[in-house]
Formats: sequence, C-alpha cells, structure tokens
Amino acid sequence: MYQTSGGAAGTQPAPRGVARREAILRAAVELIGEQGPDALTHRAVAERAGISLSATTYWFSSKEEIFREAVALAAREEVDRLERLVLDLAPRRVEPAAWARELSAALAADVQQNPARPVAMYEFVLEASRQPELRDEVARWETAHLRLAEAGLRAVGTADPETDAHIVVAVVSGLMLGLLANPNPDFERNVMRPTLERLFTRLAAE
Repeated sequence: MYQTSGGAAGTQPAPRGVARREAILRAAVELIGEQGPDALTHRAVAERAGISLSATTYWFSSKEEIFREAVALAAREEVDRLERLVLDLAPRRVEPAAWARELSAALAADVQQNPARPVAMYEFVLEASRQPELRDEVARWETAHLRLAEAGLRAVGTADPETDAHIVVAVVSGLMLGLLANPNPDFERNVMRPTLERLFTRLAAE
C-alpha cells in the first residue's frame, strides 16, 4: 500500500533529478518512524535513500526543512489513501461486525507491511504541537480519519455518525498505539477486532 524509498545504496539504481527529492523524503519518513526525529540527519537520509550527501544538501538546506517536507508528503499520501477508502465505503451498507473486521484487518495489515509509516505519522502529530507550521498538514490527516469513520458509521446506520466519528477515531488511535508499542501477532484477532465489533455494534444500536 505504501511505497518505500528503495533501501540502501547498491540495491537498485540511485534516483536522479526530482526523483531524488522524493527519495530523500521517503527515506526521512522511514528514519523518523524507525528511530525518531533525532535520527534525521543529512548523512543518515542520504545513506537510507542510496544517494550522495551532496544531493540532500542540494534539495534541502537543513534537516528541519527535510522534516517539514516529509510531514507534508506523508500526510498528503495518507489523506489520499483515506479519501479513496471513504469513496469505497460511502455507497455501501454493512453490518457493524463486518465493518469492524474489515477495518481491523486493514489497520493490522498496514502495520505489518510498513510499521515505520504509522509510527512516523504519530511523531509528526507530536511535533506539530511544538511547530505550528506543521499543524495544517496534520489537521488534514486527522480530518480524513474523521471522514472515513463517519462514512463507516453511516454505512452501519448510527444515529449521529458525525459525533460518533470522534469516538471511533479516538479508540482506533489508542488501539494503534497499543499495537505499535507492543507488537503482538494475536493483537488484531484478540484485541482490536473484538473491541471494534463491540464499539460499532453499540453505536449502531443507539
């Protein structure tokens, strides 16, 4: 579902031109998700992207600029992905338990496929509390989550999907943090799925 920067140098041809800029930003997202914002240096990003150090300084004058642009890229891509899910879910009518299973499986698959990506997004949210210039990008990401939750709640027939969406996003965020902090192969089946099934069933019954 997510693209990566291509890994270490030598595994494939180094990107050129504008592709280098994107490779730098994707490498930055990976580093932030794996090691935190403090790991973000020009040298570390260059090594992860498989490009020369001079390429990173050509495109970005500071690591702060890399961070800001990485936030923008990751948030835009996540918003686009969530909007596609909204469009897929909006015309459907589903049972609460079915949507819970579907959403739980999708979230767990995202973490399994690229665990650094969701960690990086939470790092971006925290950093936005300290850097106001990041808040618009993060706000769009949060709004997209609310829209997806609202679409799902309308699909299962809740009485107040707009308000209930905030409940769903809060619960999902907590579950995701639990999964990321304590990886467990049984978490999706034993914790996330039954929690969401109970939540959606209760909301639909009100």
